[in-house]
Amino acid sequence: MIMADDVSGSEIRELRKRLGLTQEEFAHAVAVTFSTVNRWENGHAKPSKLARRAIESLAAVRSNGQASSSQTIEELAANSFHRND
Repeated sequence: MIMADDVSGSEIRELRKRLGLTQEEFAHAVAVTFSTVNRWENGHAKPSKLARRAIESLAAVRSNGQASSSQTIEELAANSFHRND
C-alpha cells in the first residue's frame, strides 16, 4: 500500500469523529498517547508510518466493510465528508 506522507490534522479529526471515538479512545486503539493524537489534530506533529498503518487498519475494521484496507487516511476522511453532505 502506498501512503501519502502528508496528512492534515483535520483529516485525522474527521476520521476519528466518524469512527465515534474520543481522542483518548482513538489513541488507545492505535497505541499512542492522548497527547500524540491531540498534536496530530492540531497540526503540531504528523503520524509515523507505523501509526498511519494502525489508523488505516482501525478505520477499515471499524467501518464494517465500508472501508477497504487499501484506503489511506485521506481517502477514509474524504468518505466521511461525502456521507455528511
